[in-house]
Amino acid sequence: MTAAKTLATLEFTTVRELLAERTSFAPGREEALVLEPEADLAAAERLQDETAAAKALLRAAPSAGLRGAQDIRDPLRRADLGGILDPEQLLAVAATVRAALGLFTDVHPYPPLAARARFARPPVGVADAIEHAIGGTGEVLDRASATLATARAELRAAQARLQQRLDGLLRSDLARYLQDPIVTQRAGRYVVPVKAEYRGAVKGIVHDSSASGATVFIEPLEVLEANNRVREAELAEAQEVQRILDGLSRTVERASEDLHPTLDALAALDVILAKAQLAEGLASERPALNDEGRLDLIAARHPLLIERGTPVVPIDVRLGSDFRVLVITGPNTGGKTVTLKTIGLLTLMAAAGLQLPVERGSVVPVVRRVFADIGDEQSIAQSLSTFSSHLRNVVATLADAEAGDLALLDEVGAGTDPDEGAALAMAVLETLLARGVLAAASTHYPELKAFALNTPGVTNASVEFDAETLRPTYRVHVGLPGASNAFAIASRLGLAQEVLQRAETHLSELHRSLERSLREAERQRTELASSLEAARIAAADAASVAAQAEREADKTRDQAREALKRARTEADELILQARRALRQAESARDEAAKRNLVDDARSALHAAEAARETATPAPPPAVLHEIAVGSPVQVDGVSEPGTLLGIDDRGIAEVASGPLRLRVPRASLRPAPRLEAPIRSTRTVVQGAAQNVPLQLDLRGARADEALAELDRYLNSAAVAGYDRVRVVHGKGTGALRNAVREVLASHPLVRESAPASASEGGDGATIVRL
Repeated sequence: MTAAKTLATLEFTTVRELLAERTSFAPGREEALVLEPEADLAAAERLQDETAAAKALLRAAPSAGLRGAQDIRDPLRRADLGGILDPEQLLAVAATVRAALGLFTDVHPYPPLAARARFARPPVGVADAIEHAIGGTGEVLDRASATLATARAELRAAQARLQQRLDGLLRSDLARYLQDPIVTQRAGRYVVPVKAEYRGAVKGIVHDSSASGATVFIEPLEVLEANNRVREAELAEAQEVQRILDGLSRTVERASEDLHPTLDALAALDVILAKAQLAEGLASERPALNDEGRLDLIAARHPLLIERGTPVVPIDVRLGSDFRVLVITGPNTGGKTVTLKTIGLLTLMAAAGLQLPVERGSVVPVVRRVFADIGDEQSIAQSLSTFSSHLRNVVATLADAEAGDLALLDEVGAGTDPDEGAALAMAVLETLLARGVLAAASTHYPELKAFALNTPGVTNASVEFDAETLRPTYRVHVGLPGASNAFAIASRLGLAQEVLQRAETHLSELHRSLERSLREAERQRTELASSLEAARIAAADAASVAAQAEREADKTRDQAREALKRARTEADELILQARRALRQAESARDEAAKRNLVDDARSALHAAEAARETATPAPPPAVLHEIAVGSPVQVDGVSEPGTLLGIDDRGIAEVASGPLRLRVPRASLRPAPRLEAPIRSTRTVVQGAAQNVPLQLDLRGARADEALAELDRYLNSAAVAGYDRVRVVHGKGTGALRNAVREVLASHPLVRESAPASASEGGDGATIVRL
């Protein structure tokens, strides 16, 4: 755990105060003021999940919150000890229960927040009982109990009788003894103000006198009994009120096991909602956490500078990836200390579940402890110089810091002989590096710049300084040490050139060479930064143009999809109309077929009666076969066998019977006998034509030229046989044979029309031909 002193040094305690200001009631405020950063990655991630969920909740429901919750810890303690709560305390308990019910409902859709209320069960019955018995202004209502309602009715009646008696006294002869014709109260008794000189004229009990002694307040004997009855009624009412309050207090006591967890859950959620509000106020983002010691802050701003309204220059700083120690150099007031504090404070905030004022994509490590030696702790009372105070903090850091810790050292080694101080600073940084401690240190020593350049795992950083304006820019550049600007500042401030030249002669050659190299590196860095900025602007412009083009393309695609959707809708409507027309046509055709069937049956009957009169030899034995497309079938009620042309998906069969085309149910078909000798037909047969032409031609597997020749022969034979409908099977395959067949059918002189077969007859793998 990070020491309290470090939390104060890095101003984490001030951030806790900002958080506490955004809480809604005392328990939440107290939790905010003792908030601690976590040292475990999983715990820190859980806290970040809660804050992110709270931000989502407040954006979806800005009114979400505790809404009336109060600090009821004292009433709960009093009830637990058997005490009686007053009406205001009971109303506070009820309001807190109602607030918990509302908030727990709001957070239910957000699992990280709902987990905080998982073990809390707000006792709704307690709130109902309190609200039933106590009014909003704290009065115990008549409906609280029948006894109370009766006692109050009796009190009102007794008061009315007493008032009536008193009014009568005021109108009697007693009126001349009164200071004023009024009725008042003393010690809970109704009295009249009597002039002191007439006190003996009024029989009764003296309860009080005025400060001047001119008036005595007497309870007349005539109203003594009525006063007693009023007082008895008042006591009865007070006793019943006390009994009701005691009963409600015991109800609260029995619900204590639910009320305490409910209050704890409210306090925890209060802090989480305050974190979300603070994040919104600081325009913060959730950082990516890790336990590998990697820190990469993008456009980081110190939260307290934002809160104070101070203009803040965002900084980019990284640590822990390819180096574990960062040496920050630059002029005084250039931002070195603020950079160290920003690193430390944001690390602590992230581990405490607080979002950070950084750009999205920033990475922060979860460390075990943070050590900070920042600021001047010189003390006359303790006889501590600046060097001694810094050294004491460094000693404490080296005594405890290990791998997984973060150390921040401001002006390490300062306050003593420069050579010795630089040597001491290098030894401290080497020790921290060897232990695997993340470390960032600020310095003015050029030896530490060279140390960072030559030591693996250590890198320089500098805070930028504008030599033209003699002002720091507060930007941080990792990887480049800062040049000394003492001579430039002195020249701008008017120091004579001969003095500056003499000063330069006292610089070592190493120092002059290093400063020249740093100035040249800074110049190149500035030029590179300008080029990068120009490239960034160009890239942003290109991205804007690309985004606009994408939006236009999306718009065009949407319009095309809408047009296609409309076209499909219109096509579907046309198909529906065509199907309805087809069903109507088929129905009409079936009716016509039925009428033809009746005429054929009548003719067949007459022919059978005539044939019965003549003896005929028995027909040769027939060979039965299964019903299939193209096979002979016998239709119930029809004497002449026919040929089955097809069966649709509704079970309606189409049969060619002589010159007729019949549509009959599939159940009315029977296999027709196949005779050894062909049945002679009365139709004229062209010489040389095939006698048994099938109703379908199967071309699957044949080459295109062979198939087309076979198709031509088949069409001739089918036409000669008198068919008007045949089926050509060509299969789907690559579509080459199908396309060739349909192209020939489209121009063949014997073909009236052709179309793809229905699904029941082979679909796109066959073609129906009308001859």
